[in-house]
Amino acid sequence: NKTGKYLKYAIGEIVLVVIGILIALQINNWNEWRKDREKEKIILSDLADNIKINIKSLQNDTDFLQKWNHSSEIVIRVLENKLAYSDTLNQHFHLARVTKQNLFLSNIGYQAYKDEGLDILLNKTLSTEVIKLYEVTIPSSLSTNNLINELYPEWDNHIVQNFNFISGEGLTPNDYESLFSDHYYISWVKAYYQGRFSLISINLDLIKECERVLKLIHEALE
Repeated sequence: NKTGKYLKYAIGEIVLVVIGILIALQINNWNEWRKDREKEKIILSDLADNIKINIKSLQNDTDFLQKWNHSSEIVIRVLENKLAYSDTLNQHFHLARVTKQNLFLSNIGYQAYKDEGLDILLNKTLSTEVIKLYEVTIPSSLSTNNLINELYPEWDNHIVQNFNFISGEGLTPNDYESLFSDHYYISWVKAYYQGRFSLISINLDLIKECERVLKLIHEALE
C-alpha cells in the first residue's frame, strides 16, 4: 500500500512538472510570437517609408522629364515654323538636349526585411508582393530605363559645334537660321523627346505598382 501511494505521488509530481514545462514553453512561445509581431510591425513601417521615398523620387524624375520635353516642344515648333529668334530660347535649347538623369531607388527597407528573415511577415501574399516589387518589377524598370536616352558623343559634339553654352543662360546658337535646315539636330531633339515619353510611362507604371503594394502594407498595419 505504501509503495502504491508513493508511485501515485511520484506520478502526480511528474505530471505536475510536465504541465509546468508545457505552460512555460507556451508562455515562452507566446512571448516570442509577440516579439516577432513587434518586429513585423517595424519591418512593415520601414517598407512603407521606403516605398514612399521611391514614389517621391519617381515623381521628381517625371517632373524633370516633363519640363525638358516642354522645352523640346518649343524648340521643335520654332524651328519647324521658322519663327524669329529670341534669347528666351537659349534655356529651351539647353533643356531640349539634356539626357536623362540617373535614377536611384532605395531598397533599405527591403534589405532590413531580408536580414530579419522573410518569414517574419505572417501575410504570405503580402510577402510575395513585396519580394516581386523589389526583386522583379523595380530592377526590370530600371534596366529598361537605362536603355533610353543615353548620352551619344556624336550628338553632344554637334551641340558643341553649333552652340555656345553660357552658364545660367543656356545654349546660344552660333547661326540660328541654319538650324531651320539642320535635320540632324532636329531629329535628335525629336528622338530625345520621344525617349522621355517612354521614360515617363515607365515611371508612371512603377509609381502605380509601388502605390498598390504600399496600400497592401497599410492594410496589414491596420
